[in-house]
Amino acid sequence: MKIASVETIPVKHTLKEPFGNGQGWTTSRQYLIVRVTSSDGIAGYGECWGPIAGNDRVVGEIIAPLLIGQDPTDTARLWEQIHFKLRWAYHSFAPYSALSGVDIALWDLKGKLIGQPVHKLLGGAFRDSVPAYATGHYFRRVDRLEDQISAVLQEAKEHLSEGFKTLKLKIGLKLLGWGPEADIALMRALHEEVGSRASLMIDANCAYSLPEAIKVGRAAEELGVSWFEEPLPPDDLDNYVRLSEKLDIPVAAGESWALLSRFHEVFRRQAVSIAQPDVCSAGGITEVKRIADLAHALNVPCIPHVWGTPIALAASLHVLATLPRHALLEFDRSENAIREGLLTRPFAVRPDSTVAVPDGPGLGIEVDEEQLDRFRVAA
Repeated sequence: MKIASVETIPVKHTLKEPFGNGQGWTTSRQYLIVRVTSSDGIAGYGECWGPIAGNDRVVGEIIAPLLIGQDPTDTARLWEQIHFKLRWAYHSFAPYSALSGVDIALWDLKGKLIGQPVHKLLGGAFRDSVPAYATGHYFRRVDRLEDQISAVLQEAKEHLSEGFKTLKLKIGLKLLGWGPEADIALMRALHEEVGSRASLMIDANCAYSLPEAIKVGRAAEELGVSWFEEPLPPDDLDNYVRLSEKLDIPVAAGESWALLSRFHEVFRRQAVSIAQPDVCSAGGITEVKRIADLAHALNVPCIPHVWGTPIALAASLHVLATLPRHALLEFDRSENAIREGLLTRPFAVRPDSTVAVPDGPGLGIEVDEEQLDRFRVAA
């Protein structure tokens, strides 16, 4: 069996209303879907993190020629070949999101060809479902903090009614011209509203300096918040170390880091208490499983970041199923028609706030080709 084709499918959906986090405003959901097809017509699907621009040409012009005619089940060997090519081609940076999307598609195809789910090929599942938490509570274009708080509280109530028992709050309101005091007020308001009914995490999306992060982190500790996510810019590893030393609340990060080598440095320096690699940007299923295994060896929880299509959800669920200890799925609840419409059977949260791990071959999902064409745009 050989790889016959590698296709890129750009998809995009413009949001009804923009929403923000500590880094800026989101006006659309866009992804590059990768489809790798074998010589007998079986297709595997993957997803690249980030904008369509760039990923599309890297996959199409650099990675695809490496793969045509190769055995799609050789996922580890192909990963190494692609990684070497990208590093050699780009020197000072490498587009690991492109590698990630291709790797996910190869695992999907491999599982379909062998007739086994990806989690089985990764060594076997410890669970058939994973507890999920609701990501949302993004910023609105409002003039008053009271209006932002009101919107967040209403959304949180909706998530509780959907069965979620764990919620993640976005902070970093300097985007709207407010400082850490506003973030603390928002955090306290949500805790007062749902604190007895749900666990809370906070996510600053790299918004703070070290003094600001210490101030917000200590307020979060008083409220019993479960973790403090991405308080600092991803390259500021020295201050991640300092922050983790000063706070008792677990510091979480990783969505902006790629490859095992980077996470090895993070773990060696004890910069975070929770690792959050993303399968669509950190190197795909192949590399995130390696990162998760290293985290397990060092007794560091690995809770992958997830923010994309159902392909990202499925790939993350398969990795999470194989983790011996900690397992928690990020389930984005912000507007995303692609997430809701891309599969013939969308993912759903059960009444016990878990999501089932797909048990079909490959990723165990069926892409709705008509919907894929509906969301398709020019690269």
